[in-house]
Formats: sequence, structure tokens, C-alpha cells
Amino acid sequence: MTRKEFIGSFAAIIVATCVPDILLGGQRRSFFIRPPGSFDEKIFPSLCIRCGQCIRSCPARCLSQVSIVDSLRAWATPEIIPRKKGCILCQNCGRVCPTNAIRVVRDDLIKIGTARIYQDICLVWTHQKECLICLEYCPVQAIYLDQEGRPCVNFEVCTGCGLCEENCPVVGKKAAIRVTNWGERRVRIGEQYK
Repeated sequence: MTRKEFIGSFAAIIVATCVPDILLGGQRRSFFIRPPGSFDEKIFPSLCIRCGQCIRSCPARCLSQVSIVDSLRAWATPEIIPRKKGCILCQNCGRVCPTNAIRVVRDDLIKIGTARIYQDICLVWTHQKECLICLEYCPVQAIYLDQEGRPCVNFEVCTGCGLCEENCPVVGKKAAIRVTNWGERRVRIGEQYK
């Protein structure tokens, strides 16, 4: 880490932990989808030093920095925006994190969010089109077909990787299947790791 990166990271930590969002207008977004193995959102921004090593080490290029406009407290911390790029669950981010804000966890503990199908814009649900892209891209078989051949999500199996959302052919910013951090399982102190 260069001196400039260190000073920037140190300043971000001071601002993130010492100045509450309330004094500065609050958060613009209410949630962030974090990398696999991230600590709970309540403490993640104070553990992350904003060094960017996780972002640089990501082979999928799915990690980006939270904008200061979206949240001052979470500014410059890593997030996944599935519509842009889904996570391949490689956990390189956890291997390079110098503060253990992101850790390598057992595969069965990976839960960064949950996908939900918006039936009002899904091509299969609304137009009876033959589109099962989400089913094809799901690495954990969390998407299944109902009795009428329409895609559904098994919330218990879904890891929230976002590959379904990234590849959804519905045109526009919003996909017919979207991941939120609802149902995420973040790392807490004392849990088992790989």
C-alpha cells in the first residue's frame, strides 16, 4: 500500500466511524450487497480500511466501491451490484483482506443475499416466453420451475451471487430477478472458517 492509499484509507475510517450519517443527511441507499464472508453491516464499515485489495483481486470484476453519495459511512467499501456483475463465489476477496473485514468462509455458510423474481416483468411469468436464463446461470440450483414451467427461487438455497440478475435479458436497469441483502448471513465473531 502506498503512502497516499494509506492516508486515504485512514481518513475514510475516521470519517466513517466518527461522523454519523444523520449529521450529513443519512444514507441514500438502505442496503449494500457485500462480498462473501463480510462481517455484519453494523461493524463492516469500521473494519474495512478501504485499501481496495478485494476489488483488485476479484477475477469476476464484480466488486466496486460504495459512492460517497450513497453513504458517507460506507463510502469506498466494497459492494456487489449484481445487475452490473454477479459474484462467482471464489472468495479471493477474503484471502487478500488485510483486516479480516472479509474472511474466507465454508461454502455452506456463503449467503450474501437472496434473489427474488418480479413476476410482473419476468418474460416467462408475463408473456409465456421461453426464457430460463436465471435457471441456467444459477451455480447452486436455487431456481426451480413450478408446475406451469415458471421460474421460482428457493430462498434457503440461494446464495445471492447475482449471476441470475446480471444475465437477465429484461431490458433496462432493473432485471426481472433481483438480489437484495434480505436473508443474508454475515460473518459474526467466533464463527467457523475454512
